[in-house]
Amino acid sequence: MPKILAVGGTGMLGRPVVVTLLNEGFPVRVFTTDINRAQRHFGDRVEYASGDVGDVDSLRRAMEGCDFVYVNLKGGPTKADYIRVEETGAKNVYAAAKETGIKKLVQISEARADEKHAFFIVEKVKVESEKALKSSGLNHAILKPTWFCESLPLTLGNGKAALVGSGKSSFHFLSSADYAAIVSECFKTDKADGKSLVIFGPESMTLRDALAKFLSIAYPDVKISRIPLFMAKIAAAFSFNKQLRSIVNLMAFFDKNDDSGIVGNPAEADSLFGRSPTTVEEYARMYRKIVKGE
Repeated sequence: MPKILAVGGTGMLGRPVVVTLLNEGFPVRVFTTDINRAQRHFGDRVEYASGDVGDVDSLRRAMEGCDFVYVNLKGGPTKADYIRVEETGAKNVYAAAKETGIKKLVQISEARADEKHAFFIVEKVKVESEKALKSSGLNHAILKPTWFCESLPLTLGNGKAALVGSGKSSFHFLSSADYAAIVSECFKTDKADGKSLVIFGPESMTLRDALAKFLSIAYPDVKISRIPLFMAKIAAAFSFNKQLRSIVNLMAFFDKNDDSGIVGNPAEADSLFGRSPTTVEEYARMYRKIVKGE
């Protein structure tokens, strides 16, 4: 089986991809800045390569002996950090991939990564990296998922679930397991080669309704605590916490930019892979079983 280098394989969305690839029989090498942390996730199931996307030499060394590359970069919380990791870092990955003869590169982006939404730094860096990948000459597939079900547990804290903003924006919530299966298909076949694909989950739900559904199954005693955006922005403005400011800006963006404004069409991905099947309710039941052991 072809060997895959996972660049960004230890985060919330990268780990399910690595596990799925391993289960499908692919040998995987994980490129990471922290091998000890990566080993806590994968043990001896993968190879490890230490480095940083800012260091092209470390990327070249990591790609030696690999056939494919999966890219899942996460920048932030500052504008400079987004540019350094998701734009400049991505371009370094492409340069190293060309030099080492990588046969295919699959990259995660975001459904709103287009010129319409490029006023927001989180989307702008993805737009710029997509442009660079398309012009690189590399055989590639770009996957543009919408919101993940895995974002719902992140609202939990202090016995409540914090909902920042109105919660009225609607998304076709997607499970990371369904997304990982698509990544695997991209490496097993050529049907997504050269394509940029918007990926939706099976049903459209407002953020508030999705969170309520998740809580009713996984945490029935937890209530939603809604935080108006203006209050969140005030708190963030007086905070020295850059991560908090970034999260509030992200929630403010998605409060006004849901799936109805996406430029791309999920129909092409649906025709290639089928619509991702896992609903929010099914995700919540799996979460309760796996994470809570109930």
